[in-house]
Amino acid sequence: LPATDNSSYSYFSHRFKMDDKVYRNYSFAWSQKDLVSVWVAYPLSKPYLQKNVDRQDTWAYDPHLGKELSSAPFSYYADDYARGHQLPSADRLCCKEANSQTFYGTNIAPQLNEHNEGIWQNLENRIREVANASDTTYVVTGCVVEGSKEITTDSDGKNITVPVAYYKAVLRYKKGDADVWTGAAFYTEHKKYPNNDLKAVSMSIDELEEMTGHDFFVNLPGKVGDDAAAAVEAQKPTDYKVWNL
Repeated sequence: LPATDNSSYSYFSHRFKMDDKVYRNYSFAWSQKDLVSVWVAYPLSKPYLQKNVDRQDTWAYDPHLGKELSSAPFSYYADDYARGHQLPSADRLCCKEANSQTFYGTNIAPQLNEHNEGIWQNLENRIREVANASDTTYVVTGCVVEGSKEITTDSDGKNITVPVAYYKAVLRYKKGDADVWTGAAFYTEHKKYPNNDLKAVSMSIDELEEMTGHDFFVNLPGKVGDDAAAAVEAQKPTDYKVWNL
């Protein structure tokens, strides 16, 4: 999980039950001023990635916040901004409850269609491929609202800040690999990318932390030690075949 010590945000988690076991679906840092989550953190592994149900499209207020504080994602945002998932619906087709929670307003942010259906979709697909070939993959998806001068409105007419950029920080664990832990990060400006090239927007986790001010994987040093964690977060994804860049 990322650090949760910024008092500008509120922090919550959603869980779901499947086969009599409770799973963490995703955690998020909510900006009430901007009405978007500045990051959404979630695990990917075989139980999550199995396909047992179809996309639910159950757009709803987040029950942690209620109607007054949650954004209202019931139709497209004004100015034809798409309702962009931070945790993709396609990553939670394991059961109805898990998938339905991805349609809460706190997991949605306004995106240009050309970005959402272009480089962003390409990135989501690539990370899913990596996760399917791993034991566990931890993802932090986020958006950058600092410096934004664009506002749109949701279904309730509430003002939503339009992010200036979107990003993903990824930590992959594969037991038995020469590199058991591998890290990667991607930062996309909120625009259309003509060739949707992921290599051009890739970087180390360290570099993304410098750009965003977030500490993405605060539990990693306790798992592998300070030196090993620092090495993983300094990795360039272009140096590792697993990211296929």
